[in-house]
Amino acid sequence: MKPETLLWHSRFLKLAEEIASFSKDPSTKVGCVLVRDRRIVSTGYNGFPRGISDSFERLNDRENKYEMTVHAEINAVTTAALHGVSTEGATAYVTFQPCSRCAAVLINAGIKEVYVTADSIIPDRWLDNMILAANLLTEAGILLETLDPYEP
Repeated sequence: MKPETLLWHSRFLKLAEEIASFSKDPSTKVGCVLVRDRRIVSTGYNGFPRGISDSFERLNDRENKYEMTVHAEINAVTTAALHGVSTEGATAYVTFQPCSRCAAVLINAGIKEVYVTADSIIPDRWLDNMILAANLLTEAGILLETLDPYEP
């Protein structure tokens, strides 16, 4: 990959990391940036749906929190849709490998490439689902690549 291309990928992954910091989840913060032609199409981070209280009690009730949380990738796609912005042909930059549900949404949203931060560690309890997600993306012809941060 050309150094200039790596630099752009790195910039958008760093932006995804910044977007992840918006999440109020005390255990996992994930960010997603959707880009087309080096222009940001949409962003998203993991959190509760719009208008739903993200109280301390809810955020720390793990079982309930998982049922209520909208993942970063889905937030990015739905935010684009809310504003009438197409995601067809966009690239997703994500701070954590997508789960199978997010992979399916990215596929249906017309995403063509997914780049994930290399330093994200996948817990064993999610490994099977992440493998399924990678297989879905591959079968759909979508590039899934893990990148280390790049500095020129």
